[in-house]
Amino acid sequence: MCEECHDVIEEDFPHHNFYKKLKDNDGLVSESYEIHKYSTVPISDKAYLKAFGSQLIRNYRDILPSFETLNHKTRCRYLNYWIREETDRYEREKSVSGFENPIRTFISEVWNKLKEELDYNCEMEGFEFPINDIRIRKELDDFCTSRDILHTKSENDYSCNAVNDWINQNYNKYFSKKNCKTYNKINDGYNEKFGPFHISESCTFYDIPTTFRNFVCDNYVHEYKIKSILNCERNTASDNVENLPVIVQPSDNKLNMPTWTTILVVSLTFFGILFALFILYKFSPFGSFLRHNVMEKYNVQGYVDYNIKPFLESTLHTVYETSDKRRHTIGYHATQNNMLIHNM
Repeated sequence: MCEECHDVIEEDFPHHNFYKKLKDNDGLVSESYEIHKYSTVPISDKAYLKAFGSQLIRNYRDILPSFETLNHKTRCRYLNYWIREETDRYEREKSVSGFENPIRTFISEVWNKLKEELDYNCEMEGFEFPINDIRIRKELDDFCTSRDILHTKSENDYSCNAVNDWINQNYNKYFSKKNCKTYNKINDGYNEKFGPFHISESCTFYDIPTTFRNFVCDNYVHEYKIKSILNCERNTASDNVENLPVIVQPSDNKLNMPTWTTILVVSLTFFGILFALFILYKFSPFGSFLRHNVMEKYNVQGYVDYNIKPFLESTLHTVYETSDKRRHTIGYHATQNNMLIHNM
């Protein structure tokens, strides 16, 4: 047991530090970024757009490429999370909504201009999902990024049981019996191909055992987990459910062979044996022995049976015919020289 190990504290992980840098606007000078060159939206009377645009340019141009602790795709996703939060904040503060939305138009134009200007780029995710769903997506992304970082740590940093407890807490946040139906309703209308709750194959609400997979620890009893957010209606787990041991972890490289695969293997094995016996019979010394001895005896016996059959039938017919004619015959006894009538 690691005495110096501690609980998982995500706030110190790189993705959280990166997001803090994106949000920080201390010392930001809007005039130094020449905002008017990046958008056609009039900003002379909209100081908040100057501030927003300057921060976006700084984040995209300076902070995004310099924070190499995270991979580029992760940084782009977090830049999009920041954009959605700031856009929502300004829309509420300025009571802006509807199709004619200068804030969204402004941000889209600045983003596209930055893509043209720089060697690297990020795709803007747009505004198709509600901000509350985007916040859930970011929470999921936070969890998955932290989980992957913990895979690189040793037990000198975090005990295996402490990490599994942290994973289970995050799982129950969404999929306990109490919370699962709520998140299932939020997911209504979404799926794996269209929706905010699928980030990657290992970070998704549609493959929960993979996303919230536990670490393999000695004597750790794993909790029951549903397969997908779509199974919430059939979720029989509760906050006090008895823990169920997991023998094979989802992350193990062991395959559970489906029934059709088993049938295929058995069939191929059977036909393989038949083919081997055929080759053995046709081309091996053993096959030659069978053909010239056992099979020859069988052929001879068959020949004998075939040729003797007419003889047996003829003999049987003769016996029946003779027996009819010998009902009354005259016999002669030599010793007494008498003729006797025998009833046969």
